Amino acid sequence: MITFSIILPLAIICFLGFLLARFKWLSKHQIDSLSSLCFTFLIPLFLFKSTSQTDLSSGLSWTWFAAMYLGILITFFGLFTILKKVGLRSNANASVSSLTGTYSNTVLISIPVLIGLLGEKIAGQAFVLIAFHSAMLFIITELYINSLTLKNIIKSLKNPIVVSISAGLLFNLSGVKLPNLLLQPLDMISTSAIPLALFGLGAAMNYLPIKGNRSEAFVLSVIKLIMLPGVVYLLATYLFKLPSQATLIVVLLTASPTGVNAFILSAKHKVQEGISATTVVFSTSLSVITVTAWSYFLTH
Repeated sequence: MITFSIILPLAIICFLGFLLARFKWLSKHQIDSLSSLCFTFLIPLFLFKSTSQTDLSSGLSWTWFAAMYLGILITFFGLFTILKKVGLRSNANASVSSLTGTYSNTVLISIPVLIGLLGEKIAGQAFVLIAFHSAMLFIITELYINSLTLKNIIKSLKNPIVVSISAGLLFNLSGVKLPNLLLQPLDMISTSAIPLALFGLGAAMNYLPIKGNRSEAFVLSVIKLIMLPGVVYLLATYLFKLPSQATLIVVLLTASPTGVNAFILSAKHKVQEGISATTVVFSTSLSVITVTAWSYFLTH
């Protein structure tokens, strides 16, 4: 199966990182330095280059954004309401769990799969779609935890992912082409971004605390990997009637596992750290199966 052949190397790279950290061949300081390099320089460079070169002429429209973001918001607020009304959770507790069940690791999982299935120039449309994914969910969660300040909103929008995609999009729309003298070294550097980030993710998972209610973490993983993309699929197919390629893109973007930044936010506020960390590990491990299944379903 072509999708599994795309996902398996990603899983192996992640697992190698985990093994090296597990056997102490990499220190936590080295892993933190690698993660910092990837997410402040390599990944933004990759996203800038790809967005600046992507094909924006093939029907990318507001309906793509609506199907994806409406699906995320429906799932987030549906889960939040259940946790509040039925589970009697606090706003902070319910919002962090809702974030954990809806925040996607789009860059490291979905993007490589989409590139493998569609090619980088077409899959680049996904980069535009995810530009404000993190900012939106983190702002909503922060509002429930405490009053969000203008400073924190600006900080969210200054995220390297947001900045690099926005800059790449502006560059693309301007019609300016990168000279080959600059493009070649950018290609060489950005090619390493995804593999190194996946390796770092695997290594970092060794330090995530697997604790708390594992049953709840499993349920959140199922919501993240199956329910959320299912809602997006229904919206894309029956409400917005997106073409098959667009449906593939928006569903796979939301079918990726929980991003580690959900745990970072929970640790920052000391709310649901164990559940968030365990969900990241569970959903990342299970995503090898679920992303393959979604990809097969959407391409056959």
